[in-house]
Amino acid sequence: MADRIVAADASPLIGLAASGAFHLLRSLFGSVTVTEAVRDEVLAGGVLPGASELREAIAAGWIQVVPAPTGSDTFPELGAGEASTLALALEQPTACLVLMDEAAGRSHAREQGLQLTGLVGVLLAAWRAGKIQRLGPLFASLERSDFRIAPDLVRAVLEETGEA
Repeated sequence: MADRIVAADASPLIGLAASGAFHLLRSLFGSVTVTEAVRDEVLAGGVLPGASELREAIAAGWIQVVPAPTGSDTFPELGAGEASTLALALEQPTACLVLMDEAAGRSHAREQGLQLTGLVGVLLAAWRAGKIQRLGPLFASLERSDFRIAPDLVRAVLEETGEA
C-alpha cells in the first residue's frame, strides 16, 4: 500500500489508541497523513486517547501533518477534521484511502468516490493480514473507553473472525 496516501481523521486515531492498537497504522500502511485540524483535535488538552501516540508518531516521522487544503470549505456541515481530511484526499493525484468513522463524512467520501474505511475496517484488515490474532479484546478495550461502535457491527466482525 506504499503507493497510496492514507489520510486519517481523528476518530480512527483515537479509537486505535484507546484499544491499544495505534501501532497497526504503521504496520498496515507505513505512513499516514493528517491535517493540522485533525492533529489539533486529537491533541486537544493532551488527554484524549491518541494524544501521546500521535505526538510520538509525528516525531518518528511516520505520521505527516499537512495544512488544511483550500477545498476544506467544500464541506461546511462537517467538522474541521472531517472536512480537511476529505479535501486532502480529493487533491491527491494518486489513490487515497480515507480513514473516517463519522457517518456524514463517510457519506461525503462515498459521494466523491473516495476509498474509505474506518476503525473497524482497520482492525479487520490487521486481523486478515495476521498482524493481530483476536479482535474481541480490542473491542472490549474500546467499550471500556466509551468509544462507540454499533453492537451489530462488532457482532458481525466477531462472527467473521470466529470469535462470536
